[in-house]
Amino acid sequence: MTKTILDILIHEKNTAFRNGLYDYLNVKMAYDTSKIEGSTLTFSDTQELYEKNMISTGGHSLDDLLESKNHFELFDFMLETINEPLTERLIKEYHQILKKGTLDEKRYGIGKYKRIPNIAGDQKVAEPHEVPEKMSMLMEEQVQEAKNLDHILHFHHEFELIHPFQDGNGRVGRIIMLRDCLANHIIPFIISSERKKEYIDGLRLFKTNPNLLKDEVTLQQETFGDMAKPFLNYYNSERDRDL
Repeated sequence: MTKTILDILIHEKNTAFRNGLYDYLNVKMAYDTSKIEGSTLTFSDTQELYEKNMISTGGHSLDDLLESKNHFELFDFMLETINEPLTERLIKEYHQILKKGTLDEKRYGIGKYKRIPNIAGDQKVAEPHEVPEKMSMLMEEQVQEAKNLDHILHFHHEFELIHPFQDGNGRVGRIIMLRDCLANHIIPFIISSERKKEYIDGLRLFKTNPNLLKDEVTLQQETFGDMAKPFLNYYNSERDRDL
């Protein structure tokens, strides 16, 4: 049977295989998704935190360190629960893992929808009283649809317009996209922090020009596909290595 990227990630996670696709995706995702939100950690910092549970450079806030470390745990939790249906409860658990121990836990609570209005850049988003109904409708819609890249991007856009949590919406939204790609055998992608503007523009203009975001994502899929190719070739070689 053909081995998928998801198969390889789970195998490497369960066998504690080092310097493979699982480590790469875990660290790269934590770095880029946090950097988009203003984290001061470099890729090297993130890798050191992942490998040694420490950072040798200074000048970082405790929340930046905690949220990057929490993201490693969130990545694992995403893999462990990938066969479960995507529900509001699961999304709230994602948020709870990402934000635990941070200042936001005391300020606003974690794993709970927002109580105070917020914004996403220069975009108006749902008000707190609108969130439960809008999230319920979004989840019903995603259950009914077959998952392809267009549906995944549509869900992401709608989720970010709702902006259901006080903070952490972008990171939760991006881990959901990764989950849905892996679960549906779609080439995954990491939104590059170096292309934050293109990603934000793609979200902002999604309703009138959805291809902007899709083109950006396709570019990132090519990058990840090149990285994953040797692993797919190895595990799907004639010797049919068991995972």
